[in-house]
Amino acid sequence: MGTIRKNDVGTVFRWTVFEDAAVDVSGATVRQVKFVRPDATQLTKTLAFSSKSGDTGNGSDGRVEYIGVSGDINQRGTYKWSLHLEWPTWRGDSWHGTFTVEDTLF
Repeated sequence: MGTIRKNDVGTVFRWTVFEDAAVDVSGATVRQVKFVRPDATQLTKTLAFSSKSGDTGNGSDGRVEYIGVSGDINQRGTYKWSLHLEWPTWRGDSWHGTFTVEDTLF
């Protein structure tokens, strides 16, 4: 992922969910990414299946993504993220991490 700047739109956040190997997330009834902004406000967004060249993106390979929209990245600083997944028999938070947002140049 390249530099992310405040007020960017269209930034693609992509993950592969795995435990020893890719997890088939096609049956997950809830697929979310939860962001915590630098001021501690929270933002929850629905994840889509992510496709790679030549496939339909059905979640069987564990690939999910979120494409940012206006208002998502509205502060500079360090953002936290966590994936939240639910199946009929299990739910919980998966991976987590951080990314940095820089000010715009003008």
